[in-house]
Amino acid sequence: MSKRSRLFVLLMSAALVPACVFSTGYQKRGVTYVYATLDEGRGYVEHPIPNIDAGSFQALDKHGYARDDLQVYYHEYAVEGADPGSFTAISESYGRDNASVYYQVRVIPGADPFTFALFDIQWGRDARDVYRQDVPLEACDPATFTFLKDGWNRDDQCVYREAKKLPDGDPDSFVVLNSWFAKDQNNVYSSITGVIAGADPATFELMEGMCEVCAEDANSCYRYEERVDCESLR
Repeated sequence: MSKRSRLFVLLMSAALVPACVFSTGYQKRGVTYVYATLDEGRGYVEHPIPNIDAGSFQALDKHGYARDDLQVYYHEYAVEGADPGSFTAISESYGRDNASVYYQVRVIPGADPFTFALFDIQWGRDARDVYRQDVPLEACDPATFTFLKDGWNRDDQCVYREAKKLPDGDPDSFVVLNSWFAKDQNNVYSSITGVIAGADPATFELMEGMCEVCAEDANSCYRYEERVDCESLR
């Protein structure tokens, strides 16, 4: 049976039983709570939440965070060190207390809970930095950080590939060529390795045709970031 067929059977089976049986997220079961999931590989599973105080348990987001008087939870896992008294959910995957910002169960290093805000589903920023999930970028100018196309980004001082700062990048002259290549007045960049050593930004351009990872400059031809014989690409 194909993957699509198995998923169809799972969904059809779910439709034949009462909806409450397959409700996902935090669910009350008797005097306690569980976190319920439904997926193709395991079907419907209720995950016990260890050591909860059911009398004070509160779901802050049905599919994200919860808390009681003792601790904070992400799904069926305790968020170690989080303060339940001051904890709030920012989104399904982000939360904060008076001391830290969290991505799922992990503290985001250095993030300021008082100025942190999301600007995309997996990206946040505060007065200090920009963060992808729980990874700080060490952004040059967090306030002006913005997305470009095809996974390249910039702020008023630096350029980036996803969450990685590119060395010696010049945002004023930065041009995205496609998801594999970009350039500025200083360098040509590969999405895989960063700077392409020796590539000439003034003449570097994509090669015509269907090969998205092929490019050339006045000196050489490239497949991904590697120099290759030009005739092999024509």
